[in-house]
Amino acid sequence: MTYTVLWRRLSATDFAAINGNASPYGHGGGAMHIALGVRNAQFPIDIFLGHAGKTEATISASADRSRKRAGDLAFSGNPNRRGGEWRIRDQYSHRHPAWKPAAGFPTTYHSNDPPYVLLFKGGKSFHARFAVESDLKKMSPSDRPNGMLAKNVGIATAPEAFVDALLVPDMSGLDEFESQSEGEGAEEFDPKNIPDGRKRIFASVIRRLGQQTFRRKLISAYDGQCALTKCRTPWVLEAAHISPYRGLKTNAVTNGLLLRADVHTLFDLALVAIEPTKLVVRVSKLLQGSQYEALDGKSPRLPKQTALHPSAAALKYHYGFFHP
Repeated sequence: MTYTVLWRRLSATDFAAINGNASPYGHGGGAMHIALGVRNAQFPIDIFLGHAGKTEATISASADRSRKRAGDLAFSGNPNRRGGEWRIRDQYSHRHPAWKPAAGFPTTYHSNDPPYVLLFKGGKSFHARFAVESDLKKMSPSDRPNGMLAKNVGIATAPEAFVDALLVPDMSGLDEFESQSEGEGAEEFDPKNIPDGRKRIFASVIRRLGQQTFRRKLISAYDGQCALTKCRTPWVLEAAHISPYRGLKTNAVTNGLLLRADVHTLFDLALVAIEPTKLVVRVSKLLQGSQYEALDGKSPRLPKQTALHPSAAALKYHYGFFHP
């Protein structure tokens, strides 16, 4: 899945504002904002923030690759100011952790090497980062978002190399699911696609037949019990792939877990995962207050035969998509 990024090349005024030097007397005070610009077709900030048609939005953005540090960002657009100018509010007293000196953010403004504040979006998750212009110029043009060095502010697709360079984590399973869901149903029926449709049907049949065998093997290995909930009701137990299905070879017991249907869905969305080093269940904070919260920190029930235990590499792969 592809990330989108919003950037703002900070002006000297922006930089002074977030450092408390924007009052007429140079003493700071009040909320100090980062100006963004007018919402238009080239800069659809309300849509980017998931608040189409609105002029206020508050989102949470992580500040590090592990998603352990995060902070809220409040956005507002004033229809009566400069044709509807948007801004990131109060970055003086409520500076996002990704844009603080402790994270390496510059403490002195250099007009020949200004800092950029960056906000990546994947699915419904946001990640805040920063970069200085000299580092952006070192990148290949194909590795930078289109128009980044030419425009002070913009929203564009973030190339994979750019995402990696800014240490943005892989999309969680939930983010990928939501990204794909947004485009579901957009394709109109076209008879010309029937041959391709038949190929997909045949592939589905092969997969389904393989899935039945895969499930039987997992039921045997896990003694007919859900690995996470201990449920023994056979009609709701499903064969879950740890690493995504890529043909019959991935239907190995060591690449599977026997899971209750609802937990299987949460596992596929990476809202529930198994930490590969400690072998304990982790549950996303998005499930806080639900019955699934009780699973967090528990040890999964694994097959008696060590040779049938989940692959460490597969668990590590899946955990990389976990949504904390």
